[in-house]
Amino acid sequence: MIYRDRTHAGRELSKLDVDFDVVAGIPRGGVIVAAEIAKERGKPLLIVGVRKLPVPLNPEAGFGAVAEDGSIYLNKKIVNRTGLSDDEIWGIAENVKKEVERRVNVYRKGEGEIHDLDGKTVLLVDDGFATGYTAIAAIELLRNKNAGKIIAAAPCAPETTVELLEDYADEVVVLNVQAYSPFAVAEYYYDFRELSDEDVLRALEDVDVM
Repeated sequence: MIYRDRTHAGRELSKLDVDFDVVAGIPRGGVIVAAEIAKERGKPLLIVGVRKLPVPLNPEAGFGAVAEDGSIYLNKKIVNRTGLSDDEIWGIAENVKKEVERRVNVYRKGEGEIHDLDGKTVLLVDDGFATGYTAIAAIELLRNKNAGKIIAAAPCAPETTVELLEDYADEVVVLNVQAYSPFAVAEYYYDFRELSDEDVLRALEDVDVM
């Protein structure tokens, strides 16, 4: 299936026969998808502060991810391929973490860090899982906040990433699993434009943000 946009993808994911207490979105695109699920299912929405670590000279590709608590998750295969030094990795991670902190402050409207989830079942959503490392960072962050069951859900992902995430999430649900390479999230959308903070804030207007 090709989705019209992220809102359409969220509507399709909202039809999943899964039970959850909270829907968690990965900024920016995943929040748009998650907000639609939250509206359709009448659930609160949580912003998860994680972001891809971009490969220098090829920022669409990632070599890992960083979470709002400073945790770093590296795709060692890609790190080795790029030849990045430790200093380069930490420098990139520090810059990305600053942007993560800025975003969560804006989207949570200064409410601070994620509260204790007290065993709640969380549906973790992105607009697509590529390498899976951003989702891994989000899963581990949610575990550290005492989430109970974590269901990782996305409109699209490659088969290899689904298999990787099955080692971290309690359940992985992907509507379109691609068995061949290369994979690009954008190929599953007619409208996959770059999003702004304003786009995210508009999507959050009609949902209960935790």
